[in-house]
Amino acid sequence: MREIKFRDVCFTVVDQNPLFWDGLTAGTWENSTFSAIDSHVDRETEFLDFGAWVGAVTLYAASKARRVVSFEADPIAAIKLRRNVALNPDLASRISIIERAVSPTPGPVMMGAKRMQGDSMSSALHVDSLVRWEVDAATPAAISETIPPDAPLFMKIDIEGGEYRLAAAWWPLLRRPRVTVLIAFHPYFAAGGHPRWHKTVPMTRRVFQVFKGFKMYRVDRRPLRRDPVIERLSSLSAAYFEARHSWLFVKG
Repeated sequence: MREIKFRDVCFTVVDQNPLFWDGLTAGTWENSTFSAIDSHVDRETEFLDFGAWVGAVTLYAASKARRVVSFEADPIAAIKLRRNVALNPDLASRISIIERAVSPTPGPVMMGAKRMQGDSMSSALHVDSLVRWEVDAATPAAISETIPPDAPLFMKIDIEGGEYRLAAAWWPLLRRPRVTVLIAFHPYFAAGGHPRWHKTVPMTRRVFQVFKGFKMYRVDRRPLRRDPVIERLSSLSAAYFEARHSWLFVKG
């Protein structure tokens, strides 16, 4: 076991990914993700972690939010996630783990991994891989029914390319008055490799159209930066670019 001390949060994990946890504590793994959580999550917030993997974001968010619901469709990653959550009973009381994918439609979804299960890169786009499995799916509409309608909501979406296909399906969750969405974009996975610009630019535009009226922030290793130019282009359905890294969308 290993005690993780990061920012103002401490939690314990099974140290099966030492290089990853080293990077987290050093602030070199998605540091701006945690800055976004610090800025937009408090004890009233409902937090949805799509693609929870081994639980770094889940555990950190549980120290800030009222409740965290973590979705993990990779069965090996889900085992590690459950072990790490169980080691932190004070946080575990605020965490629910759902071993399902998220999909626009209900029913089973085929998942795959390029290398092996549990490697953090499982995706519904890797179904041609030798490593694949079937998992039940939850829809955004069904998930929305489990969230109090007036509660502020934070969604972290890191689903290895599936973010493009799901964009329009998020509406039942996005229509609430206070919602913040952090999306990690994976254009390489979504386009199936190079060349990709003719695929990923229109895919990006469709995602950003869904967030018309939201404040938009670039999320990378630097401080969060609001981008009014992209906000304006999105309002005109003219955001023609390839999103890389992560973006934060804030409403209310």
